[in-house]
Amino acid sequence: MSKENVLLILWIIFGFVFIEAFDSVLVFFTHLTYFGLTASGVSFKIQTFIIPILTLILYVISTVLILKKIKTSSGSDGIYLADFPKKTFTILVIIAIFLSPITNKLSGLFAENSDAIQNSDAVDFISFYGWMTLGINMSKWIIMVALIFMFRNKYNLKDKIN
Repeated sequence: MSKENVLLILWIIFGFVFIEAFDSVLVFFTHLTYFGLTASGVSFKIQTFIIPILTLILYVISTVLILKKIKTSSGSDGIYLADFPKKTFTILVIIAIFLSPITNKLSGLFAENSDAIQNSDAVDFISFYGWMTLGINMSKWIIMVALIFMFRNKYNLKDKIN
């Protein structure tokens, strides 16, 4: 296997790790929003609508900022392979591995120790938590489908030009 192929495989793995770390951070921020709203006394019925909308907004804004950072309208042709960013990859791996379990543990601890959750109706909390999870997962797929259409159209446009 050539050095270029190994580097391409590393970049593909980097992409998977980047997406997982990115998603872990966004889920963590969604849970922080939930902690803050619950601690502020916002009812679960209101959060059922607020959290999915805020999650989608968070995913859209983050994706737009990352795409601007990546500079998707690069002028280079073909696959551009540069030196592999080992430090960035290591940091992303650590985030991807550890942030999701930390988020789940903090969520559990918050649920155990929050008076708002302890004094609320279990059905309201379970319904809210289901909507929050749905909001997170729908936001992921909405962004993924939007990116697929956007880059497929960009690819088709370049294909028509050539």
